[in-house]
Amino acid sequence: MSILKRGNSYQANIQVRGVRYRKSFKSLEAAETWRAKIIFSIKNDIILPEDSKASSSWTFREASDQCMKIEWVGQKSERTNILNTLQIETFLKEYFKSSDVDLNKINTLLLDDFVVFFQDKGNSDSTINRKLMCLSKIMKFAFDRGKVTKLPKLPLKKEPKGRIRWLTLDEEKLLMEYLNFSWTSDYLDYYIVAVDTGLRTGEMLRLEKKDIINFNKIIVWISKSNKSRDLDLTPRAKKVLLKRTRKLKDNELIFTFPKTKLRYRFDLMRKAIPELFDVHPHVMRHTFCSRLIQLGIPIANVQKLMGHVNILTTMRYAHLAPNHGALDINVLAKYVA
Repeated sequence: MSILKRGNSYQANIQVRGVRYRKSFKSLEAAETWRAKIIFSIKNDIILPEDSKASSSWTFREASDQCMKIEWVGQKSERTNILNTLQIETFLKEYFKSSDVDLNKINTLLLDDFVVFFQDKGNSDSTINRKLMCLSKIMKFAFDRGKVTKLPKLPLKKEPKGRIRWLTLDEEKLLMEYLNFSWTSDYLDYYIVAVDTGLRTGEMLRLEKKDIINFNKIIVWISKSNKSRDLDLTPRAKKVLLKRTRKLKDNELIFTFPKTKLRYRFDLMRKAIPELFDVHPHVMRHTFCSRLIQLGIPIANVQKLMGHVNILTTMRYAHLAPNHGALDINVLAKYVA
């Protein structure tokens, strides 16, 4: 709890049970009186007065307009976000019988009805999840700016296990920005090498300096069969490996954190970025394979690069293939540039 002096006014801030209350006053005495009244009301389960919440909360339309201008304009996902926003707005209009709604009125019970509304319209679970994440992005945008007091829990639907989750370039940008600013460079470096080589988590964590051949290829050894496969390096993966191996001996590991710590970091990421709620370390391998298929590289070549024993495993990605012919793997570097 605090009262902050901002210019000629005093801003009272209170956070209780995960809910934030904020209001500005001309005098310190008025701010302290308001804060005491709110605390008393909460402790005694008294209904709060209308002016107890953020004094300048946003409506859905205000929040979505601002989010669009600042976060989405110019992004590849802009059109999808516009369509999802319009459909969310249609639901809110029907639900509240109003042209617009205060974001603070959106709660978990409403979101349960949101799911039923779009299920009745024939939307799949994955489509409903994308709409929920769009709404969550708008609300988090407003929350970070003090325009909404609480973020409701998303009733995300369980998606079919057979679905292959891979990252779009917009999602990759979002994830890389998070990894870049959240911790040391270890996890961003790991992401770049993993997504540009398709290595399994175990293979990544077993990589040693001697596995890098002239910084153009990686030799991946399969312990049970003592066989290997080589993978060309993209420029950004090469740059990362040059940096990380500069002071290493040949038999030293390139990535030294345990698998449990990697999973923990991704758990934190999923909580911070609702749009990536279903992204885990293995998604990087899916992404590598999906990109190769989309670039038109033959299935047999992709099988070899992925290290799939059975080509049927690789065929799960075949629906992503374009109509044009085969391309060289080096075009992957252009794809992620």
